Amino acid sequence: MEVFGLPLHPLIVHAVVVLVPLAALGGIGISALKWARVRYGWLVVLCAFVGAVSTFIAMQAGQSLYARFGANASAAINRHASLGGTLLIWAILLFVGTAAVMAAQWLIDRHDRRGRLVLIGGIVITVVSAVIALIQVVRIGHSGSVAVWGGD
Repeated sequence: MEVFGLPLHPLIVHAVVVLVPLAALGGIGISALKWARVRYGWLVVLCAFVGAVSTFIAMQAGQSLYARFGANASAAINRHASLGGTLLIWAILLFVGTAAVMAAQWLIDRHDRRGRLVLIGGIVITVVSAVIALIQVVRIGHSGSVAVWGGD
């Protein structure tokens, strides 16, 4: 996959590196603070959605780029490719969790008792996926930079 003759992967990865951590931190914020949920909640859900879509595109573009190396891929590239496949599930769960938190707030605002239960579930999904997604973005990004620039 290319854009103007450049591989798409290093271009789209920048969206992932910004949006997934932003959604993760925002997700933790809306999970912990009602005022943040009311003011920024749907923006966080949108950020999580675009982050998950960007992750999927980056993964597909990365697999396309990896295929060019074939048997000539270095150990660092193999490690990056291996780690790269681990983020998508957490980005999707982050979106699901933030959407559940906001759906719960909607139910709570309508005095529906199910809202509290949905809120607890949404908070657990959001916080767990946010922490793991943050860790994975750092690990994957580091392995990618090592694969391109060298180092340890």
